[in-house]
Amino acid sequence: MFVRDTITITVQRLAGLTLHIESSEGNERVIPFTNLDELTAFHCGFEQHLVATGWSLVEFGPERRSGQDRRSTPRNGQDRRRPWLKPGPA
Repeated sequence: MFVRDTITITVQRLAGLTLHIESSEGNERVIPFTNLDELTAFHCGFEQHLVATGWSLVEFGPERRSGQDRRSTPRNGQDRRRPWLKPGPA
């Protein structure tokens, strides 16, 4: 999220190759891309343009992972932790 005066602009990467730009003034733009390199180049260039024109980055929220939670998946084989680091009997 970027801010200048009382206006905010939020830039988000949506699922797939889509960039979503929304301002607190009610403007919204959804931009589809054909490949990740094109999306990344535009995204970086747009954020550089915002900073160069007086906008300040005030919030960054990394992408949230989606899919199966690996913590609930049973593990096969040996314990992944190193046994020599486990505390011994007291």
